[in-house]
Amino acid sequence: MKSISISSEHGETFTAVSNFFIDYHMTQANGEFVKIYLYMVRLLEAGRSISIQEIADHFQCTQKDICRAIRYWVDRNVLRLEYNQKNELIGITVMNLKQPEPPEEPEANSGLDLLHQTHPQKVYPLPQADEVTASEDYPAASEIPIKQTYSTAQLQTLKQDKEMENILYQFEMYCGHTPTPSEYRTLLYIYEQLHFPSELLEYLIEYCASLEHTSHRYMEKVALDWYTREIHSAEQAKQETASYRALNTAISKELGLSRVLTPTELRYINTWKNDYAFQQDVIIEACQRASADNKISFRYINGILTNWHECHVKNLEDIETLDRQHQLQKKSSGKPQNGQKVQSLPFNRFSQRDYNDKELENFFIKEVQKMSEQS
Repeated sequence: MKSISISSEHGETFTAVSNFFIDYHMTQANGEFVKIYLYMVRLLEAGRSISIQEIADHFQCTQKDICRAIRYWVDRNVLRLEYNQKNELIGITVMNLKQPEPPEEPEANSGLDLLHQTHPQKVYPLPQADEVTASEDYPAASEIPIKQTYSTAQLQTLKQDKEMENILYQFEMYCGHTPTPSEYRTLLYIYEQLHFPSELLEYLIEYCASLEHTSHRYMEKVALDWYTREIHSAEQAKQETASYRALNTAISKELGLSRVLTPTELRYINTWKNDYAFQQDVIIEACQRASADNKISFRYINGILTNWHECHVKNLEDIETLDRQHQLQKKSSGKPQNGQKVQSLPFNRFSQRDYNDKELENFFIKEVQKMSEQS
């Protein structure tokens, strides 16, 4: 097919958008957030102020939706809120974008490294690298089969096995290539020595591919995790992964993420679910509070949940109790007397951003409305 040219009708105007935004920010963001950013750039080109209500009317959505999108871009240093000396919001700056730092790569440790630990970690779906103390929930490392070597004749014989043939086909379909010798040995280890039924191994391949982790080392880690927790069927594995999928989806939706979660983010979620034993509604509540504070980051959310864990929070009722205690403390303490400092509640001990953390839905709407009325 011949190359084509792109042109415009005479007199048409255009808005310039940074290529860094297109290359590094647009693909990962919620589509609605992208539309809001493009409209903000369009307003920059037009050189006029506007109210939140006008933007919401333009997109036929709520003011809260607009503020949430702006929070998302502020947190990623794509937009910046500007204040005067009285700490009043006076405008929004479209930032000059740069190429971001490369994302953290998943650890490349072989699944065999787990055999040198007390037992594989009770972490799911991505095992962490930290050692975990032995417990009754896991067999000892000596009970985990060690990979055996296969002769060429044995490999050829196993390839003729009908179930193994289906497994290899499943691998090629999801991973896009014929298994290498190392990948083949890993599949055999899971099939022959961990005694995974073919349906379970085929689901393992499908599941890892859905997470965009088709490394045979990663598959082996997940397989060992399932093995130690006595998951013997594809149905059991599907039930186990369903809760994680639902939680990950809910968190991504709450934070406006439309990309695959990174290994670091998955480790945070594993900590909240496994180590802290929080239910989904508690985790989502922390996400909502981080979003309201305009601090949409997993580290900030982890700070909230860690402090709730230290306060022995189990459910939303416990959080409400902490909130009431906090309000009572503020009312009763007033200003510090005799040089005594007022002690903050544990869940407020995480770091704060430089800009005002007043809820964006409130101050942003009011201040930008004032700004547009004065222009």
